[in-house]
Amino acid sequence: MTRFLLFFSLGLFCSCTNYSTTSSVQIPPILVSATKNTNGTFNVNVRATNPELIFSGYRLYLATTENDARNSGDLNAGADCTLSAGSLVVLPVQPRDYVFLIDPSENTIAAGSGIDCKFKVQGNTGNFIAVRALSLSIQVQSGSSTIQVSGPSNAIQLP
Repeated sequence: MTRFLLFFSLGLFCSCTNYSTTSSVQIPPILVSATKNTNGTFNVNVRATNPELIFSGYRLYLATTENDARNSGDLNAGADCTLSAGSLVVLPVQPRDYVFLIDPSENTIAAGSGIDCKFKVQGNTGNFIAVRALSLSIQVQSGSSTIQVSGPSNAIQLP
């Protein structure tokens, strides 16, 4: 956030007029696979591209059908992830493989565990999951900010 304000301030100072009034579109992640852990939690392998300045995390949607997971009636109803320290900060437009954990426990992500993001929600075998990327949208004229939600990822079924 601090970097955004610095770049924005520099743009105003330099009389930069090359900016857009339309929101940036966040690219949805691609769910590659899911595996069930021995303790009943799930690891999800994901491929994603995150614009660094506006990226805010991910939201997981669980449902009993593929369509319901991808097309939630309420985009705020999903579970947001708890990020592992610094693991989701990447160069803009550079894809990366991530490992997400679906685990309802209060346990925190251990450093060096290889887990990038934890969704504190109960997943069950047979549930379908989809993920959406979140990005920060700042309206300069009104001075407000909102979280924008990307389109849905593909949906996969938990094993």
